[in-house]
Amino acid sequence: MNIKEIQPEIYHRFEIILQKNKLSHAYLFSGGFGSLEMAIWLTQALFCDNPSKNLPCGICRSCRLVAENDFADMHLVEPDGQTIKTDQIRALQTTFSQSGFESARQVVIINGAEKMHVNAANALLKSIEEPESDIYIFLLTENENLVLDTIKSRSQIFNFPRQSEYLKEYLVGQGILPNVATIVSKLATSPEDALNMAQDSWFEDACRLIKKLSQLILEQPADSYLFIPNLLGRFKEKNQQKIAFSLLQIYLSDKLPDKKASSFLERTFKAQRMWSSNVNFQSSLEFIILDGMVNK
Repeated sequence: MNIKEIQPEIYHRFEIILQKNKLSHAYLFSGGFGSLEMAIWLTQALFCDNPSKNLPCGICRSCRLVAENDFADMHLVEPDGQTIKTDQIRALQTTFSQSGFESARQVVIINGAEKMHVNAANALLKSIEEPESDIYIFLLTENENLVLDTIKSRSQIFNFPRQSEYLKEYLVGQGILPNVATIVSKLATSPEDALNMAQDSWFEDACRLIKKLSQLILEQPADSYLFIPNLLGRFKEKNQQKIAFSLLQIYLSDKLPDKKASSFLERTFKAQRMWSSNVNFQSSLEFIILDGMVNK
């Protein structure tokens, strides 16, 4: 994806930041759509051999190695399984205690920051608050509501809009039905991801089931609790369960500013955090409903 085309406003803001040499040392990129590409572009700017007004050329040795994730002073951290473990962050801290190989600078990109174990997040805080060397940290998340407040408070937050109209037009152009394209455009993080999702026969059934669940939650909470077993066979995999939470958030958001929808939406975010911390899928869904019934 061309970051300048899909996130023109954010690109322009960072263009000015780079030209004024005002890049901060810790950022949280929320939303997912183009955030990794932006982190890569900013890393290129930090290491480019032939920058123009502090902007990367994109073609020099350093820019090419960064784009290929083969640059010695750029460290890309992603979940090991379902979490980013404390050992992964501590290994970075050892690296950060030394100067970089190519220059004095080092960059770490944490993709899936909401999946950091609490201990891993706390270990990272020290590097953000008291960096031992010239470190730049880019934390990427699809949902900042799942990131610890202590991390958010110490980072510059940029929200990456999903560019739903861009994705919807792309999908319709690929022959996807408009109603399917509308939902997918609120979930996907790239055109490729969107097309794969829209063409998956599983996805249409998933939408039907979660829409029904959202209706029952708002209108008949007791029945929604009994409906949960119907979901378990269709949402077996972790990535499918993640989509279930996202769909539920979309359908509940469609009912805002209804107070009941707002309350259940807040509990859905909390349930997803529980699920991310290895509470099982069924129990997390039951929490949304039972907690809502108790506190209504």
